[in-house]
Amino acid sequence: MNKLTRRSMLQVLGSAASVTALAPLIGGATQALAAKNIYQWGSSSLGSTGYQIITILAAAASKFTDARHSSLSTAGGAENMSLLGEKTIDFGQTTTTDWYPAINGKGRYEGKPVEAVQMFSYTIWQCSPMVRADSGINSLEDLVGKRVMPASAGGATTGLWKTFFKAAGIEDKVDWTYGSWKETYDALASGAVDCIPSLLTSGNPSGLMQRLETTHKLKVLPLTPGLVDKAVAINPGVKSATLTPEHWKTLTDPTLMLSFGGVLATRPDIPVDVVYEITKAVYENAEFVRKRGGIKLKDIDLDFATKILMPAYPVHAGAAKYFKEKGVWRDELKTHI
Repeated sequence: MNKLTRRSMLQVLGSAASVTALAPLIGGATQALAAKNIYQWGSSSLGSTGYQIITILAAAASKFTDARHSSLSTAGGAENMSLLGEKTIDFGQTTTTDWYPAINGKGRYEGKPVEAVQMFSYTIWQCSPMVRADSGINSLEDLVGKRVMPASAGGATTGLWKTFFKAAGIEDKVDWTYGSWKETYDALASGAVDCIPSLLTSGNPSGLMQRLETTHKLKVLPLTPGLVDKAVAINPGVKSATLTPEHWKTLTDPTLMLSFGGVLATRPDIPVDVVYEITKAVYENAEFVRKRGGIKLKDIDLDFATKILMPAYPVHAGAAKYFKEKGVWRDELKTHI
């Protein structure tokens, strides 16, 4: 499918498909189609965590504001940045590592920097390099010449890993291969690859990891704060988090994990009152969102809303207004107007 066809289909199919999906939560397709404004939200691949998160957030925005919001499946955060730049969507699921290349017109955005602003953070994923316990691989240096699979080629985890492996000086010294998350985990199980990402949402192991651990023992390769700092210097969206055996029983001690955050993005031209009302709708109905999102959205809480927003990139003034009213605004953040 060429770019024009894909973008055209996203525009045409987004409303119809997503309104139907959201009907049980927003009072039916007829009500949504009659609304004056229907805002498009870009999510991720069908059925993925990002897809589920955005579907629920868009549903909350529709239920608790006067506007209507529809969620459509995309290739994920990197594509959502492109779609925001093209004004195909109004809001999008992104990860913190998507921002540096998009805003600065690097990589896939070469010559086409994206104008996007942050709204709020909703989760954080831990995607550290992970190997089979019986692999004989004990450090990042041991990965030289090995087969490394960070899931899909255009995915956020690949962007995170390329940055981190560059910081470690081994980006060009490993054998990169790509596939879906299921293919990635199946490849490690069969021995087809040597290293894949862990997959935890706010410290909670994914179903894929839990299933893999029924047949294979796993271990995470050790990181150092200094190496993480080098990666942050390349891309300020790189994060880290320390997990304990209480989070994931495979760990034997507190362990520093490579991470990135989920951030809702929007365009700077979306009206301040619209963004304010959406932000208010989500956080004043946080129980509604958490109940429907489970572990994936357990961090929908004012204490987390601005926690991992990045000072390097502006926050939409509508979201900032709400967070200032609630006393959770961080002084190092800036607004877009």
